[in-house]
Amino acid sequence: MKKAQPKLFGTDGIRGLANAGPLSAGQVLKLGEATAALLARHLHRRGRVGLGWDTRISSGMLAASLTAGLSSGGADVVSFGVIPTPAVSHLTRHFGLDTGIVISASHNPALDNGIKYFSAEGGKFPEAWELGLEKILERAAPGGVKTGVHVGRVETVAAQAVAAYTADWVRHFKPARIAGLRLVADLANGATCRTVPLVFSGLGVKARYLSDQPDGLNINDRCGSLHPEKAAAAVRKHQADVGLAFDGDGDRVMLTDERGNVINGDRILGLLATHYARRGKLAGKCVVATVMSNLGLEVYLKSRGIRLLRAAVGDKYVARMMRQHKAILGGEQSGHILLPALSPTGDGLVTALEVLRVVGAEDRELSELAGTWQDFPQVLINVSVSKRPDLLSLPKVKQEVAAAQRELKDRGRVNLRYSGTEPLARIMVEAENRDAALSWGERIADAVDDTLGDGKRRTLTWLTCA
Repeated sequence: MKKAQPKLFGTDGIRGLANAGPLSAGQVLKLGEATAALLARHLHRRGRVGLGWDTRISSGMLAASLTAGLSSGGADVVSFGVIPTPAVSHLTRHFGLDTGIVISASHNPALDNGIKYFSAEGGKFPEAWELGLEKILERAAPGGVKTGVHVGRVETVAAQAVAAYTADWVRHFKPARIAGLRLVADLANGATCRTVPLVFSGLGVKARYLSDQPDGLNINDRCGSLHPEKAAAAVRKHQADVGLAFDGDGDRVMLTDERGNVINGDRILGLLATHYARRGKLAGKCVVATVMSNLGLEVYLKSRGIRLLRAAVGDKYVARMMRQHKAILGGEQSGHILLPALSPTGDGLVTALEVLRVVGAEDRELSELAGTWQDFPQVLINVSVSKRPDLLSLPKVKQEVAAAQRELKDRGRVNLRYSGTEPLARIMVEAENRDAALSWGERIADAVDDTLGDGKRRTLTWLTCA
């Protein structure tokens, strides 16, 4: 029997237009009540929930709704205020809470928002519990509200939360050779504005900050990890050692070397894997990436005796495969890196600090450590679709994919998938040269568009263009 999958929760929680559908203020209040009921059922007592949010204009409203629902349902709420997503994971463990919840749409624009849950250990919320929440919400009266003195307490610990999270990472990385480095950090006008400057100051790093004035509307707006070229230009202008570009909720980071070359998640994985392997610390001699990671990374790691394992796109799938293979390093091309020995979830700040530690330990420039292999040209075409059947069940699409695979053989790849958060089909083609990648990408995208396209949108992005 096929395992039931959550309908409300996508690959990374609930995501969509703010104050609409499941993210309307009323529905979020009901979600809070349902969460309180679920925790009481599993724990046989009232739950204690940590709650944080990012800087987008709707986050405070949704935090108020969720807080009201949780308290109304009898759960205690410990409010962290504006803080990065991975900090909520970290603080859920730090404060000994039963679950952590963050309100954020990560790298999406300000008009969107989302809700993501963490377990008591700071890892992914159990899928069975997500299904349980959905079942409670399907009832006419979701959670059963408490009255009088039986409602939950609401405690605000924003200052303590920021202090605890930042102090932990300053303490951990203090022995590393990081002090004195000259950095540029693009904070995406997001939640890392509250934490990154405190950590770098505590470590004696000289940092110049970009996109550090959030106004509720400018989160991820032509800045941050989706636009690392901004940090790259500042690195060249100010002759910095390293550039960092975080996303709005701080769970991912892209880097630039001292020459202004962008260092994406694939290159971060390659750099860290090589460093760990040389010191005999790469458990299983393997790294977990995704189907989107560049073939160049796979070829490079193989030449070093390291296996590259590929999971489906989404950090929860990467984390699952890492557990299966007891891997200590995994991540995505987008800069979402998993280092479970340091953090139970992806943390852009921790990733950046670990790369800086390695740069200091190796006593070499970042360009030397991260520029050691050639990427294959890789194109991604997004096609807006009206429905989501299995893409390879469509005869025209299947025919084009088969033809591409026959020509590319083992020197290229085709990957088709749907976005976990938007009505898009994503076509990725990788080949030894740009012309072949683009030609096959367009042919397959045309086949998808002809069959499923709704005529609204089609975009093309070069993920890598060697």
